[in-house]
Amino acid sequence: MSITKRIAFGAAASWFSRGVSILLGLVLLPVLFRHLPKEELGVWLLLGQSWAALGIFDLGFGATLTRRIAFAKGKSGSDPGAELTDETLREIADLVATGKRVYRALAVFAFVFSMGAGFFYLRTLNLGTVPFSQVWMAWSVICLSQALGVWANVWNCILLGVGYVGWDAVLGSLASALTLLAQIIVVLLGGGLVSLAVAAAAGALTQRFLMLGFARSRRPEIFAIRGQWKFALVKNMVPLALRAWITAVGIVLALNTDQLFIGKIMGTAAFPAYRAAYLILLNLNMLAVTVAGSSAVFISHLWQAGDLAQVHRLVVRNLNLGLGLMAAGGGCILALGPHLFNLWLGPGNFVGYPLLIIFFVLLFLEAQCYIVTTSSRATEDEAFALWTLAAGALKVILSIILGVRYGLIGIALGTLIAQLATNHWFMVFRGLRRLRMSLRQHAKQVLLPVGVLFIVTTVAVWLIVYFMSGFRPWAIVGTGCAMSGTLLLIALWMLVLDTDQRRRLVAHFGFSSTKT
Repeated sequence: MSITKRIAFGAAASWFSRGVSILLGLVLLPVLFRHLPKEELGVWLLLGQSWAALGIFDLGFGATLTRRIAFAKGKSGSDPGAELTDETLREIADLVATGKRVYRALAVFAFVFSMGAGFFYLRTLNLGTVPFSQVWMAWSVICLSQALGVWANVWNCILLGVGYVGWDAVLGSLASALTLLAQIIVVLLGGGLVSLAVAAAAGALTQRFLMLGFARSRRPEIFAIRGQWKFALVKNMVPLALRAWITAVGIVLALNTDQLFIGKIMGTAAFPAYRAAYLILLNLNMLAVTVAGSSAVFISHLWQAGDLAQVHRLVVRNLNLGLGLMAAGGGCILALGPHLFNLWLGPGNFVGYPLLIIFFVLLFLEAQCYIVTTSSRATEDEAFALWTLAAGALKVILSIILGVRYGLIGIALGTLIAQLATNHWFMVFRGLRRLRMSLRQHAKQVLLPVGVLFIVTTVAVWLIVYFMSGFRPWAIVGTGCAMSGTLLLIALWMLVLDTDQRRRLVAHFGFSSTKT
């Protein structure tokens, strides 16, 4: 299977997985809004977002280990289907053996630290109707499952490193679907925080151990060789892993701490509507960066083989695809505004345009940063640690100051200002320079057409909302989404597909229609 086909499969699998999660999440959130008290819902969303932040306990080792496995694979050739040499197999086996021991230690650290940190923060919340014992039990379940997940993360590193991108998403989609369905049933049956946590933890652990079985079945030759623990490998990876970890810590501080400030300043009942507005754009962001994430390991292979032209082609394509999706989707969400949120969550749960605009600008620029830096870091360039840490520290300071004065808008503005002052310009500048790509070409090939797409989509959907003002909400939202989807497909046809790919698609569908 070629690089393009593997990336396409990885992206399609990730999109399918994320699509299943988004669809069920869009169903789950209204169920939570309608069946849980506001305070309890706020606590659950706070715990859920904090759970996502626990990924920092990987300490940057996963990204570094995956990249080293990819570099070892690259020594057997840039072709994803190339047979692994004995040297590559031995090197990967030693990396896996070393990684397993490191991850055991990280799992213990993750559990102890997260339990302690959670205990000291959660006990400071001013809760009226939710017993602290339930909050503490739910957090304990989450921490234990996260620690076991860290323990099993080495299998994910193996699959991604040797080029099996997307399979983690395929396996994860099944676990996610079952988890979200279980949570919906739990809430409808009257369950609360602890039941939701148990369902989430069971799904996460199921996904991890499915990965182990798949890795053994697909690459038995790696498991057939007994690797050796090598301290030299750890010593060599530690500087890069620490820089990757500091980068992750900075990102978590900047993007995953709003719930802490809202809980302390305004109470957990203020969090659900804020989180819902952020979540719908965050889901769009995750879809937008999927292809870039699937491409990273192949960029490592190509960089190791010295194929710079192919690297540039992949990066430009990923930027046009990801930012185009953000532009079309974001323009649609902004134009629909309260029509979308009233239909989805019920009246009274729209946070307002100022917050929605802040979230869109933030996550659009985050998508650009992620796509560029993921490509740059695939070349073993960990140059963003101090900048992300500075962004995180600045976000904390600004969100405290602005949050006390301006409430929810102040907290969101604190994040946006901190990122604009640091990561949003430096990551793009530094990443493109590492990849030997021109800023001028980036503006011409990516930013200009994406900007046009955003303006056209926003205006088109706004006109639909204006002229269909007397129609039912579902008709307005459905028509607006259909319009933005059509404009996105036209843009992707022009910006993402090359001439040969367009010709093959035309020939394929032309052949199909003739045959029919």
